[in-house]
Amino acid sequence: MSDESIQPRLSRERGYLGGGNVAGILGVSPYKTPLQEYLTITGQAEAPSAERLSFFRRRKSFEPVAAELFAEHTGLQLVRVNERYVDPEHEFLRAEIDFETTDDANGEIKTVHPLAARDWGEEGADDCPVYVTAQAQHGLMVRRRRLCYVMAMIGFDDVRVYRIERDDDIIAAIREREVAFWNQHVLTGVPPEPVNAEDLKVLYSRDAGAVVEAADDVASHVARYVECKAQMKALEKQAEQHKQAIQLFMRDAAVLTIEGKPAITWKSQTSNRFDQTAFKAAHPDLFEQFKAASESRVFRIR
Repeated sequence: MSDESIQPRLSRERGYLGGGNVAGILGVSPYKTPLQEYLTITGQAEAPSAERLSFFRRRKSFEPVAAELFAEHTGLQLVRVNERYVDPEHEFLRAEIDFETTDDANGEIKTVHPLAARDWGEEGADDCPVYVTAQAQHGLMVRRRRLCYVMAMIGFDDVRVYRIERDDDIIAAIREREVAFWNQHVLTGVPPEPVNAEDLKVLYSRDAGAVVEAADDVASHVARYVECKAQMKALEKQAEQHKQAIQLFMRDAAVLTIEGKPAITWKSQTSNRFDQTAFKAAHPDLFEQFKAASESRVFRIR
């Protein structure tokens, strides 16, 4: 593929790999697969919702404040905030560094939900989630530095600062994978292989009508799937029997206790739901006007 054929496509898209993409490219992100990163980089991903965009804007606007909190927490002074850098070797490798300090270190800020605090280890060490470490090493690669501070904001009460030292072996592996991803997928327009059901929905939203013979390992998966579904059905039947026995005992009671502690609740509640049948009877023309067909692939045992 010539440079002339590549350039028009890249000019309409991001045209680079950033620190936020590296974990997904490496397959260690809890949020994105390599395919989803590819779709984002090439401009084919579904546009984020207004709520999601608002969340990103709020988090971005908070970063300078968080950087000042870092300075207060550590006593280190900041020299730059939110600077963008280009890799000296590959123009398509870039990094936006949240903050930089007077001891010549990078800094990354992460807002962490309290329920995810267990993924973060002892403060002062490098015990961060692997996807955070990957981003930090990418920034050290592009900026050519030895140290990255990661400040985790867990809620507003728990501030933890971690130290991630440059690891040249990790950086060499990251560089190799990112360059390969760029050359083999972004420039050629060939998406990475799917790794989960969500990826399959994106690539193969409709069937092609073909019949395919199962390989031996796939036939084994089919047999185990059928077996598991049968076990689940039997367990669901047992669970329903236990549920009915509990309800027959509770009758009109709202709470069931065991040794004085609440174990089951069965309380009345009111919900408002759209009555489609009544609306169709009252407004048949409007019903037909706003009726929309949907299409999906249905997975069934034959």
